[in-house]
Amino acid sequence: MRSAEQTPEHAILIQRYLDFLRLERRYSENSVKAAHGDLLLIDMPPAQVTATALKSILARRHAKGAAPASLARVASSWRGFFKYLLSNGLISLDPTLGLKTPKLPKSLPKAVGVDPLAALLARPLPQEFRFAQAHVLIELLYCTGLRISEALTLQVDALRGSTELRVIGKGNKARIVPVVDTLQIRFKEFTEPRQCHLVEQGRGQETALFVSAKGKPLTVRQAQRDVADHAANCGLGQHLHPHMLRHSFGSHLLQGTQNLRAVQELLGHASIASTQVYTALDFDHLSSVYDKAFPRAK
Repeated sequence: MRSAEQTPEHAILIQRYLDFLRLERRYSENSVKAAHGDLLLIDMPPAQVTATALKSILARRHAKGAAPASLARVASSWRGFFKYLLSNGLISLDPTLGLKTPKLPKSLPKAVGVDPLAALLARPLPQEFRFAQAHVLIELLYCTGLRISEALTLQVDALRGSTELRVIGKGNKARIVPVVDTLQIRFKEFTEPRQCHLVEQGRGQETALFVSAKGKPLTVRQAQRDVADHAANCGLGQHLHPHMLRHSFGSHLLQGTQNLRAVQELLGHASIASTQVYTALDFDHLSSVYDKAFPRAK
């Protein structure tokens, strides 16, 4: 749908929902923009939308070559929107009930090996600020399992010797993650180059822990580029994305503890099913445990 086709009431409802996602659910700006685009596909006021109309929109997008993942995201955005309207008494029926999308193929999250990461993190901080910060960010993400969006909300107070970090994750849920000694040491090393960089940019009072070349809060996109470039400079041998460090944290922690519930808590997963994917990542290790422990395997 083109935005010009919206009625004023329709546009207001969408904006209210987007504000809800942004302020109460704490969605990233990219997620809010994606949801907005998905809602603009609906060409009638919400109260007039039917399940048939939604299925028709999905069918047309599928015919134009939209991938199953894209269709699933669109349907998810619609479900959230109409659930919000229903819970606030703005509609009487949810047209997304029974709405089906193509099943997505199951894919395992990508992780980095323990040894390559250890070799990268054993390096001293680079002289160039951009890569020094990327190095600290890589260590933070790997040692805590934070999402990149969570890491970029940290304030400079995180540098002050705390043994734990309190973060607000998806669904506005708070959790506590420990800060290991090596990460505390890295934070201390980062204090001086960060402050020098901010002074050079005339922004000595910036409260965000991670900052851009101009001394403003670092964006997710720039953080992704910096992490990938620094890993390439260090000869990691594979493209490194911030979320891979979260997956590596989950996989390596599960391998060491075999405690799925603890990994769930540290990653901030609402459902244990989200955490169970890490068992597949470490099948070789689990097989060896089975071989050693199960009587019939001997």
